[in-house]
Amino acid sequence: MNSPCGAEIVELHQFFEDWFNGNIPDTAQEFQRMDVVMDASFVIVMPDGKRVDRDPLLELLKKSHGKRAGIRIWIENVRVLVSEGGIVIAEYEEWQEENSETTSRVSTVVFREKEETPNGLSWVRVHETWFDRQ
Repeated sequence: MNSPCGAEIVELHQFFEDWFNGNIPDTAQEFQRMDVVMDASFVIVMPDGKRVDRDPLLELLKKSHGKRAGIRIWIENVRVLVSEGGIVIAEYEEWQEENSETTSRVSTVVFREKEETPNGLSWVRVHETWFDRQ
């Protein structure tokens, strides 16, 4: 991805894949990649409609290190929808392959510009919806 937005989406999902597979150490230093980019007000709405706030999500992710060996995650079709006033809204497809099953979701993300993060963005909100591209 050649935009900071696209890079952030791809890099964070690569972190998820590496974390779930146990390809990176289970240390506070490695997990800081996740911690530093999640805005204090972060919320995700999962494809099933369940809402998860920042702290419970981080706790769940910390416990999931190495627990999904073999998962593959990739991102397609990143589109920036709005970028103004320090806010970036984007849409992307997230694909996961695990145990010979492939799932896909379309996600809308709201970012806030934040210089001290790897790509200058913090995640404020994500809304995911299942979809099946045939």
